[in-house]
Amino acid sequence: MSFAAPRAALTGLAALAALVTLPMTGCISAPPAPLDAAQSAHQLTARSLQDPEVVEALAKAGLPAMQPGGRTWTLDALTIAAWMLRPEVAVAAADLSTSSAAQRVASELPNPSLSLGPGYVVRNANHNVSPWILTTALGFTVETGGKRGIRTAQARATTQSLRWAFAETLWRTRQDVRRTLLERELAQLAMTLAEQDATLRARYADWIDTQIRFGAATQPDRLAAQTSLAQSQAQLRTAGGDLNAADAALAAALGVVGENLPLAQLVAVDLDALPDPNATPQATWRGWSVINRLSVNHALADYQVAEQDLRMAVARQYPDIAFGPGYSFDKGDGIINLGLGVTLPLFHGERAQIDQALALRQKAARQFEVVQAQALAEIDSALVRYRASHAAWQQSRDAEAAAATAAMGAQRRLTLGAADRGELLTAQSAALVARRATLDALRTAVAALSAMEDGVQRPVWPASSLTIEQGPAACCGTRP
Repeated sequence: MSFAAPRAALTGLAALAALVTLPMTGCISAPPAPLDAAQSAHQLTARSLQDPEVVEALAKAGLPAMQPGGRTWTLDALTIAAWMLRPEVAVAAADLSTSSAAQRVASELPNPSLSLGPGYVVRNANHNVSPWILTTALGFTVETGGKRGIRTAQARATTQSLRWAFAETLWRTRQDVRRTLLERELAQLAMTLAEQDATLRARYADWIDTQIRFGAATQPDRLAAQTSLAQSQAQLRTAGGDLNAADAALAAALGVVGENLPLAQLVAVDLDALPDPNATPQATWRGWSVINRLSVNHALADYQVAEQDLRMAVARQYPDIAFGPGYSFDKGDGIINLGLGVTLPLFHGERAQIDQALALRQKAARQFEVVQAQALAEIDSALVRYRASHAAWQQSRDAEAAAATAAMGAQRRLTLGAADRGELLTAQSAALVARRATLDALRTAVAALSAMEDGVQRPVWPASSLTIEQGPAACCGTRP
């Protein structure tokens, strides 16, 4: 018995081996990217608003260049910095980049397949015939029903949905920066008022001590003044803690540690310039909310994804065709054949998958309506709250002005000898109480205005020169 394969069979095997190894010559190996917890923590703590990527992004956004004395950090500049430094923005950008790559993959044609099936006849009756059997086949897949185009449309719709998700991430980052910046300014005002209150109450306690020496006040008066002073000092310490917490919150919103926050270079927002709630009609607010809001567009993009999924489920009713030439070497005979194959729907068709896709599309449509209805309810509620809080803030400002006028009148009477120092201190304390009431009303109005911004997902106040498109352009070169 001869175990040697004929020369033709060996030549065929060599050719097939070359075909199998040919695609491997163009393989790309993934570079190693180890993660080190200590190194990552060091990089996070070392981040600052002066990092090169932040400076480059600010230049792309057209914001002022670095000044000799240091950059003046406006809300827009801080927003750009947060877009470049916050890790969740980088994750959203990576999702979008991955989807863009998947879109390119979806448009590719299926690769052909190569099968090889060598065999050996153990009991060979004809000893003069080679016992070797060799079967090879090259298979090509023809996608029917427009599946390749639908698959590409699926990937494109998914990318569009992720673009809107990325835009929402940018918006949330901007709102975090805005909220914490305003909270810090309000905390600074509260700190200033607490310091003034502690100073006035200390002066009043000194005046009571003087009055006691002259017999014009009693020990209960001193006890009341000292108790009031102690409460004021406690409020001062609380205000200091609130200011420190606001600094830390702003640093976290920017993606830096507290010691890298340039507090001296922050540009204050004009808190006395809240917009008139009646300047823009309610219909305009509603239009911004239910049509232009980012989450509404995101829900609409999700519906388009469900629509493409349904198209693919319908297209799968048409089976793909597999064909390709083959070669068989059987006991010395060389045979060339052509294979053709399709999937037979013997056990199930695509009806169940189509029904599932229809249900998912219906769910996406209902979800879109939910997002629109929620946006409409949020903007109506926020507008009512802002109108009420804005009116209360205006009333508080009027009361503060009246209290300030009364304090100035007490000062004039003291100068003319018609009032004593205690009356002036009491009037000044009343004016300070009025300023605190105005600050509380301002804080409520700012919170209501923030809710309005979230309702339309676009800057309302303070005015901004940024657009959400600048975030994708700076981070990954795309726009929603």
